[in-house]
Amino acid sequence: MKKLLLILLSTLTVILLVTSCKREKVIEDREQQEVVGSYPITIIDKFGNEIIIENEPISVISFSPELVEIMYALGVEEKLIGRSTYCDYPEQAIEIPDMGDLLSLNLESIVESNPDLVLLSSMVSEDRVTALKNQGIEVLVLDADANVDGVFEYIDMLGNIFNVQNQAKQLANNMKTDIDQIVSKIEGLEPPSAYFIIGFGEFDSAATGDTFIGQLIELAGAKNAAADGSNWVYSIEQLLDKDPDILICSNAYYSKAEILITEGYKDLTAVKEGRLYEVDEDVFYRQGPRIVEALQTLAQYFHPEVFN
Repeated sequence: MKKLLLILLSTLTVILLVTSCKREKVIEDREQQEVVGSYPITIIDKFGNEIIIENEPISVISFSPELVEIMYALGVEEKLIGRSTYCDYPEQAIEIPDMGDLLSLNLESIVESNPDLVLLSSMVSEDRVTALKNQGIEVLVLDADANVDGVFEYIDMLGNIFNVQNQAKQLANNMKTDIDQIVSKIEGLEPPSAYFIIGFGEFDSAATGDTFIGQLIELAGAKNAAADGSNWVYSIEQLLDKDPDILICSNAYYSKAEILITEGYKDLTAVKEGRLYEVDEDVFYRQGPRIVEALQTLAQYFHPEVFN
């Protein structure tokens, strides 16, 4: 009798285990279906158009460098079959066929490639979008706020478009953690005044208070000397009046050496005392995953006593 009871109990245990495993598998499958079954999705583009994506895009052309960088960070770079001339990071992206740039789209190559989707940044003109749509091509012009939060908007949008929401959430969380760690190190420190040179000479311009780079300056623990300007416009007269502690310039189109000998700029205290720093333009101008690198670079210049 005892032997029979043991057999019955063992059988019941096995049944319960199998049932439990099946139930867990059903729940897991259901959870996966909730993520996978996210199409169609609707996105409002820069021009206010309602774009409906019926299925997960398999072949994509991107004319936005920051979106290409995000696609690589999300692990969906295999979908890229074309890029703009300026989509050159990471290095592997250069191997993807070049389809021109926003000013001179290679329409013939784009049509021949027959992509599921063409991604464009907010800098594109509406007539170029129309030209692509007239060829029967699905076009999406993504637009995000010109600040750090805008980067996370892009990540979230691409996560939804390519059905990699979990990867998008993980990427965003990792970046936010890195940003918080940098900011926590400089909290409470005396902020120097800093000025990011966008153009100089005939076209004086800077990272004003309403710009993405302007926000990075503040986040990195400095006072943006051009915070009272807007739309990148800032005169040399305004700059001389502020005479900021630190100057930052890009490594593109002009060099640090030119600024050192340019009238007005050469008289600034930061120039005379060796606090003019040159940075990688692409790292700072693109609203992508490398904003953490940009923030770290600025924080090191603003607070070397902490980071060096």
